[in-house]
Amino acid sequence: MLPMLIPLEVSDGCAIIGLMSDGQTGWTDEDDALVTYESLPEWHPALFVDVFRIGLSTAEPEANALLAGAFVTPESLASWGDFSRARAIFATGLKISTTALYGIEAPDVAYVRLVETGQHLNHDIDAVPATMRVTLVWRPEISVVPSSSWRVHHVGEAVVPALVPRTALGFDPRTQL
Repeated sequence: MLPMLIPLEVSDGCAIIGLMSDGQTGWTDEDDALVTYESLPEWHPALFVDVFRIGLSTAEPEANALLAGAFVTPESLASWGDFSRARAIFATGLKISTTALYGIEAPDVAYVRLVETGQHLNHDIDAVPATMRVTLVWRPEISVVPSSSWRVHHVGEAVVPALVPRTALGFDPRTQL
């Protein structure tokens, strides 16, 4: 049996993904992390960030057009340029946390933490501070990705909900089945 490659590194109550070999003995924290990641609902913001990360690594000539049309808010498009800054951020090896945070009285705005850690799991969100945050907004009117209406608005410091282009004010994606 070939080793299984899992394309994500995640942290705090989540998955750090790398190479899993059928030769390992016993269940590991990495296995627990993988189960956590694979158990996330398909609308979860961390999954959208991971797909965005994968899109950033695409070498196709039309990759920037795909990223612009399917992953980021139209209002932030000019700030992304050729996506080289976003590519550089994700190339640093920061891990994607599976613990999403939501705006106060703005559940249509989510924050996914990018963290530096060697751990596969972390049960204390305060123990691993975020290096950066991905600010996402729920935008069903421009949804392209099935079962998810998230769009990335910014990577860096969290953007307060009042400054995010919101069209589904108050909608809570966590209420979906």
